[in-house]
Amino acid sequence: MKHKIFLWSTLLLVIMATSCREESDVLQNYAANDGLGFVGADSSFAVKFKALWRALDQNYALWDYERDFGLDWDNVYDEFLPQYEALDQRDDVTDKELLDLLSKTVAPLHDGHFMAQMQNHQTGSFVSVSPSTLRVKQRPDYAVSKDFQPDLEYYYPEDEDGNGEIVEHLSASTQLGSMLREFLLTNNQGKLWIMKEIYRLEDLETPNELEQFKLKNLKQLNSELDDFFSLVRQNSISIQTAIRMFNELAVKYAILEVPGFNEINSGFINGGIKIEYALFRNSIVYLTFDSFSLTAYLDEKGCANLFPNPDTNTEKRIQKVRSVWEKWFNTVQDLHKKGQLKGVIVDIRGNGGGFLNDFQYVLGSMMPSGGFNVGSTRYKRGIGRYDYSPLSPFRFPTLEKTHETITEPVVVLANCNSVSMAEMTSLAAKVMPNGTLIGKTTHGGLCGLNPDPETYPYNYSGIVGVEYNTPIYLYLPSLAFADHEGKFLEGVGVTPDIDVDLDADLLEDDGRDTQLERAIQFLNTGK
Repeated sequence: MKHKIFLWSTLLLVIMATSCREESDVLQNYAANDGLGFVGADSSFAVKFKALWRALDQNYALWDYERDFGLDWDNVYDEFLPQYEALDQRDDVTDKELLDLLSKTVAPLHDGHFMAQMQNHQTGSFVSVSPSTLRVKQRPDYAVSKDFQPDLEYYYPEDEDGNGEIVEHLSASTQLGSMLREFLLTNNQGKLWIMKEIYRLEDLETPNELEQFKLKNLKQLNSELDDFFSLVRQNSISIQTAIRMFNELAVKYAILEVPGFNEINSGFINGGIKIEYALFRNSIVYLTFDSFSLTAYLDEKGCANLFPNPDTNTEKRIQKVRSVWEKWFNTVQDLHKKGQLKGVIVDIRGNGGGFLNDFQYVLGSMMPSGGFNVGSTRYKRGIGRYDYSPLSPFRFPTLEKTHETITEPVVVLANCNSVSMAEMTSLAAKVMPNGTLIGKTTHGGLCGLNPDPETYPYNYSGIVGVEYNTPIYLYLPSLAFADHEGKFLEGVGVTPDIDVDLDADLLEDDGRDTQLERAIQFLNTGK
């Protein structure tokens, strides 16, 4: 009897996977990555499309918003199913053909985090598309913002007298690239030390056994490092692979005691950050960081979760990040107490987002304790296309430790590559009474993510499938976020109070940053 029930259940799921576009009253728990949810999809483009369409129908957080844009999801089914069925009639479907079709299928969707992936079972490859990326690439400010990261070099003092815009600065980085460069380039460390030691040992007339051993292994290490850094420079390996390879070399040649050549904690893969503080003339305090991962460094619990049992080198890197943030925070507080603070600039251009909890360490560190209401959130509360909970106010955490509330002007700098938490911070700047957003409109991806499968059964939304594994994979937010007026900004972004272009010619020729200079002008003049 049990076998018959299982067979009927399996048959029912197969029928669901290949049936017409009628909405099902059974939620397929894709978070469990149950293979039954993709029956037939490993050998049919049409079945892949049906699985994708149904999964979005039940899990997407913005169908009413898409309806306002004129999108009819049922029409998408009717328009594109025949095109996927046509692919099933061929055995020479290229990855580009599949990518183009998938792009056209999901391009109208506005969620800024959403990404769809589909496998070409004929080639074994996976193709992926992000509608928001396609949309942002059409913006006139995209080209100059694409690879831009804030760089203060032009404003540093040019001589010992401190002639320059910046009076004081401090920075730290736990990004993989910077740590590798630190090893490679630092004087008396890394490769330079290895080469000097090789030359010293080669010059010995009668090296002993230990010296011969060191010389042989230093030459081997030097050769392996050359190969490794060649792969890194060519972007031939992922961050995870680079860390693994570097750590294997560090362990293998630990006996040589090369300065600065220590294992890199794997926590820096997800928690790597570049952070910089500067004090400009006229008491303007500046902070920039490339990801909202401050919680991993400033919160003891968050730090312990990301870096369990850290070694000495990991602790040094963590402390350096902390020292930069503390320098910024203390400078803002001290100047405010003295009545000397002209204003604060928080630069999140190119910031890809991260932890919501980070708000307390940025704008929240200048606000009263108790939280700050920036907007509203809602969840999917059923499998129906429009089964959503009501919008509920959402309070971001503000700093609980004793601190002064900053009443002087606060400027947030953002651009089209400011995404997710960077956009929520941009929105907060427009809501806070002393805040101003300067730069360009943000990316347009504010909906919240929670990829934890445990929340799936009661959120009715979330990640679908397994990346580079199941025939389809959908990276989906699990909640929708609206601004303080109840408006969704997905695919639109947060509009600045003062719109300023980044002058590409000045940036390339002189290193001048016209958006930063506009922020400084605003704080100095009030306009």
